[in-house]
Amino acid sequence: MTRDTDATIRSDVSSAELLAAVTQFLKERAVPALTGRDQFNARVAANVLGIIDREQAIAPRLAELDDAAASKWLPTDSSPSHTAVDIARALANRKITIDDDFIQYLKARQLLVTAINNPRYPSRTIAEERWRGALEDD
Repeated sequence: MTRDTDATIRSDVSSAELLAAVTQFLKERAVPALTGRDQFNARVAANVLGIIDREQAIAPRLAELDDAAASKWLPTDSSPSHTAVDIARALANRKITIDDDFIQYLKARQLLVTAINNPRYPSRTIAEERWRGALEDD
């Protein structure tokens, strides 16, 4: 390869682009060509890739939310990689006072988690409509 052609070749494809390409293949080519259990599994695989794509997009906001919660409700020696588990344990051990701020954190976290797992889930839409205004006021 010459230097002239190196500049025209794109080698830095993002993971989101790769996920989109494989998802498109599964939905447009594999699913229609398959039947029965294989077709079902191809649909599941496409859904899993969608979850991974959404998780990559939303994870920074979720981490930011959890970091803020950890600094507010957890001791300084807690592990940043286990914030949600540490908060659940502290809550179970009654080390966290349940107040409006904590409820708002739980609502915001649930909206982000469901945006990853199943953004079209009907109850998520209802919760978002009810909670969004309250969450934005903070």
